[in-house]
Amino acid sequence: MKYIGKYKLLVLGFLFALVACTKELKTSTSTYYKSSSTDTSAVYNESKIKLEITHFEGNDAASKALNKRIFTAVCNSVYTGERIAEVKNYNDLVNSFVSNYAQIKTDLKQDSLPSWEAQAAIKINYQAAKLLNITLDYYLFTGGAHGYGATESLLFNPANGRTYKLTEVFSNTAKLSELVEAKFRVQLKIPAKTSLTEAGYFFADDTFVLPKNFIFSDKGIQFHYNTYEVACYAQGPIDVLVSYDELGDLFLLH
Repeated sequence: MKYIGKYKLLVLGFLFALVACTKELKTSTSTYYKSSSTDTSAVYNESKIKLEITHFEGNDAASKALNKRIFTAVCNSVYTGERIAEVKNYNDLVNSFVSNYAQIKTDLKQDSLPSWEAQAAIKINYQAAKLLNITLDYYLFTGGAHGYGATESLLFNPANGRTYKLTEVFSNTAKLSELVEAKFRVQLKIPAKTSLTEAGYFFADDTFVLPKNFIFSDKGIQFHYNTYEVACYAQGPIDVLVSYDELGDLFLLH
């Protein structure tokens, strides 16, 4: 009986540790907004930026690492100046967007400069014991025929906030690429013998490559190509969904 009691204590200890490791991280959401005027629909001479940011509230190393990586991603997506190191927080970022526009308008001596706009939104897309998937959706317009919008997917180890490497998520990237290409071709109706280049897609040396962004859900992994990544602007973003059953042992973070 003495040994059974010890065994129960060990099991309870293990279950407690498991729950502690898989509990969701505490978050809050903040909106940062800045506009150069009250006329937010102006086509000329106005700049505006809106950021919707998820913050991890803990004072632990994982929360700090997550917040730092997210901030870097947001800055890289909508910053328009030349000294990004001077941007220390989100208030700096929205202020710099508006002030950069004003400075360019002054430097160009333009009475009628097309308005600028920037948006960025962070959300927790998927969370499991071994994986935290955060997506950044952003849009930036600083003149030209149209703006540019994209999605960046960030994959983290929730235990320490460290960004996963591709080889830590998938066991065999060559086989994974074959699987995704097969589904890519079926989805876009490209025959197996037709080259991707002939079909109108942008792959160097006509060799299929995985996208930079993988978006997780309960249904599987969405292999996401942003606009311009492998096709013309009119094609828009391309998503190829592969279920976890189809991935099998290729996916390491079940």
